[in-house]
Amino acid sequence: MVDTPTVGFVGVGMMGWGMAKNATEKGFSTLVVAHRKREAVDDLVSRGATEVDSVQQMAKTADIIVLCVTGSPQVEENIDLILQAMRPGLIVIDTSTAEPESTRKLAKKLAEKGGTLVDAPLSRTPSHAWDGELTTFVSGSDAQLDTLRPLLSTWAAVIIPVGGEVGTAHAIKLVNNLVAIGYAALWSECYGTLKKLDIAPDVLRELVRNSGMICGNFENFSKYVCDGDPNAHKFSLGNCQKDIGYYTRMAEGLSADRTVSGGVADLLNASVDMGMADKFLPELVDSVLKINGDK
Repeated sequence: MVDTPTVGFVGVGMMGWGMAKNATEKGFSTLVVAHRKREAVDDLVSRGATEVDSVQQMAKTADIIVLCVTGSPQVEENIDLILQAMRPGLIVIDTSTAEPESTRKLAKKLAEKGGTLVDAPLSRTPSHAWDGELTTFVSGSDAQLDTLRPLLSTWAAVIIPVGGEVGTAHAIKLVNNLVAIGYAALWSECYGTLKKLDIAPDVLRELVRNSGMICGNFENFSKYVCDGDPNAHKFSLGNCQKDIGYYTRMAEGLSADRTVSGGVADLLNASVDMGMADKFLPELVDSVLKINGDK
């Protein structure tokens, strides 16, 4: 691979925009393709990126393509487009939250055309993406990671090698998301119970702040309940439902216990059925309040 590869970005939404911005500003020749977010593409071009007309055109010229899309169906769709035009030696880095089994199948398809798929999903928020302070988990060999580290470090302050076969990082990401979403479900139930007790939510926030349970997840969640700000964690309940669905299928395939994740899935399903798919994660508490008859 050339010393400074040409990098294409597919998916410049809330996370991908910041990632592509950092790669461009830190010296990589970047290609972007428009989808829904015209504002992001225009901004990236103003910073020095080059817009291409299609994913196929990108695949003809890029050395690396970074995918940051909603989930496995969108990853599969874009890999199919890449396969139509790619050159041997292409590396595709999938930063999406995707199903490990799908990732492994796509890796085989790319390998048949001389390409490589690396799963490097993300943790933290769009603001961290903008500031280059994401966390990423990366599967594969140390040598492979060493090749990609200069690019990954443009958007990730923490790079965690997880080893294993392709798909391992995506599996760990699903476990990570169960932690984040599961805690949100727990906080929702706790604040819902406080409402039944006619106790102000600030009381719980101060109690947890002065205990061993204090963490950024709780603080961001509580900014909505206590201060009315849902934007501290801009992750939609529809995406939460998708991710827990992916986790569920993975866990069932492993015959792993799902006592906790089953309850989280039930709450998310109820929330989406209430029409809350586009609400952000801290607003999950509203689902509990509605179920309790308190909202």
